[in-house]
Amino acid sequence: MNGEQQDHEQPHVGLAPEHQRQPVSARPGPTIPPPKVIIAGVIVMLIIVAAIIGHAIASGSSIAVGDCVVTNPNALTGWDIKKVACNSNPGTAFVVQKVVSVQHGSNGQCDPGLTTFQDDPAGMTYCLADSSFGAGG
Repeated sequence: MNGEQQDHEQPHVGLAPEHQRQPVSARPGPTIPPPKVIIAGVIVMLIIVAAIIGHAIASGSSIAVGDCVVTNPNALTGWDIKKVACNSNPGTAFVVQKVVSVQHGSNGQCDPGLTTFQDDPAGMTYCLADSSFGAGG
């Protein structure tokens, strides 16, 4: 029986365990899971939108008495006001108006005959006179 026991033990002597046979280079490199990529993309888009809104607010607050402006529809804020050159032609749908006064706060009122433009994002109220009534330049 000694010979039989040796025959049964010999096949097990030279074999290495299964986990040692795998090559080290088979490990995959680090990858970013798809949900993290989507979240990162959304964050980047929000930063871009915030920068655009911040720029619009900052440019709106630079409007001063004597400047010429045009108001036009804007899907993001409802209405928007832009400074333009007083001799510009914004097109037939828009009218160039001159800023007569600027009030802090978006709930101000202007004198009769002036257009009141309440700019909520900038927290300002602009009193505007149509350039065709002699107030423009």
